[in-house]
Amino acid sequence: MEVMLHKLPFSLLRFFRRLFIAATLVAVTVLAGCGDSAYSEGPGQEPPGGLGLVWEAWEKINASYVSSEALDFETAASGAMSRVLGLIDVEPYPFLTDVGRMRGQPPSDVPGELVDLWRAVAKYRSSNPDFDPDTIAEAAISGLVAGLGDSSAVFLDATQYPLAKESLEGGIEGTYLGIGSRVVSQDGQIILFPFAGSPAESAGVLPGDVLFAVGGNSVIGQAVEEVVGQVAGPKGTKIELEVVRAGEPAPVVLEVFRGDIELQSVASQLTPGGIAYLRISRFRDNTGEQVFSALEALNRFDLLALVLDIRTNPGGSSEAAKTTAGQFLPGGSVFGYVEDGDGGRSELTIDLDEDRLDLDDLLIAVLVNDQTAREAEALAAALQDTGRATLFGTNTFGDASAYEFVELSDGSAMYLPVSRRYTPSGKLLERTGLTPDVLVQSIPEAEGFGGESQFNRAYEFLDGQLPPFR
Repeated sequence: MEVMLHKLPFSLLRFFRRLFIAATLVAVTVLAGCGDSAYSEGPGQEPPGGLGLVWEAWEKINASYVSSEALDFETAASGAMSRVLGLIDVEPYPFLTDVGRMRGQPPSDVPGELVDLWRAVAKYRSSNPDFDPDTIAEAAISGLVAGLGDSSAVFLDATQYPLAKESLEGGIEGTYLGIGSRVVSQDGQIILFPFAGSPAESAGVLPGDVLFAVGGNSVIGQAVEEVVGQVAGPKGTKIELEVVRAGEPAPVVLEVFRGDIELQSVASQLTPGGIAYLRISRFRDNTGEQVFSALEALNRFDLLALVLDIRTNPGGSSEAAKTTAGQFLPGGSVFGYVEDGDGGRSELTIDLDEDRLDLDDLLIAVLVNDQTAREAEALAAALQDTGRATLFGTNTFGDASAYEFVELSDGSAMYLPVSRRYTPSGKLLERTGLTPDVLVQSIPEAEGFGGESQFNRAYEFLDGQLPPFR
C-alpha cells in the first residue's frame, strides 16, 4: 500500500523524521567503523577482514624502528594513504576532502596518526561493500614501510616472508649441500663450471661441459632451477650426470657424490713489491676463517703491505666482519657500538685470539665505494677510525642500521632497522656514508698493475711508504 507522507498528521511526520535521522546516524556509525566492531566492543574484538593488522604493524614500527633519523609519523602515514588510494584507484581529491568531513568515533585501537586512513577505507567500503580488506591492509602496511624513507626496509606478505628469510639466512651461510658447480644457462644449454676441490671436479666434470641428463633423464630445454632441483639430494649420496664434452663422440657419464660445499668469499694475490691484494666479496659465516687462511699464506712470503678490497660488499655476518677486523686490530680493541631504540649502547670488542698473525706493522689501504654497505662499512669505519688503514675510493653506502624481520600475526613480516651503528670514536654512521681519506673515482687505466685507478692509487700510496730497496 502506497503511503502519501503529505497527507499524514504532523505528529506522524515528526515520528518518521526522527526515525529517518536515527537510521541515518546508525548507518554513518557502521560505515565509519569500516566493519570493525571496536566502536561497540573493546580493542582486539575486530572481526576477520578488518584493518587490525595495520594497527599492529604501526605499533611494532613504533616499538622497533631505530635509524640514523627519527621516525616521521606523518610521512609514514601519508605513505600508507597513498598506497591505498593507488590500490583502489581513487583520485586523492575530492575523495580526501570528503574523508575530512566525515564524523564518527574511531575504534579505540586505531592509532591517532592513522584515523584518516581508517575513515578513507570506511568511505570506500560504503560504496564497495565487497572489497577485499586483507588486500587493502597489506597495501597500507607496505605504504607505511615505504613512508619510512629507508630503501632497505620492506613489507613481505605471508608467502614472501619465508622465502626472503631463507634467502637472507642462506646468503651468509658458509656452506651449502650440493656437487659444487656453477650452473649457467646459455643458448638453451646448461653449462657446468666446477669449483676447485669440489665433488664435481673430483668426479671429472670439466669447465664448459654441457649437461645432457641427470639420473638418466634428459634436461634439454629445462630451466636452471629445474636442473638444480634434480641434482639436489642428501649428503653422501651420488647422482649420475651425462655431459656433452668437446672432442668426445658421445656423452660422458659421471657419478658425483653430494657433499658440503664451502662458499668462497675471499680471493688473494701477491703483487710485486711485497704488496698483497685481498678481496672480500661479502661476509659469510666462514669469511673470517678464509681471511685468516689467505693472510697466513701471503705472510709466508715477504708481505709488507696490503690492499684490502671491500668494494661492492653488501655486508652479511657481523661476527665475520668483527673477526676480520681482529686480524688487523689487537684483541680488546673497540670494533664499534650498537644502540637500541631505548638509547642503550653496547660495546663491540675484538676477541682475543692466540692464533692471530703478527701483522701490527702491516701497512693497509682499503678500497671502498658506494656499494660498500653495512658490515663492510663497519669494518672500513673501524680501520679508518683507529688509524689502522687509509681508505681509497668513493663515499660508502651510508647505512647506520642493523636490520631484522619483525613478524606480524598473520605470518607476514616487516624488514626494519632495529639498531644504530657507531664507529669506535662514537661517530654515527650516517646516510652520507664514510668519506675516504683519498677520494678516487674508478676509471680504467692502461698503466699500473691493477689496470684501474682506485687500486693503482692505493698501490702507489703503499709503495711510497715502503723502503725503495726491498
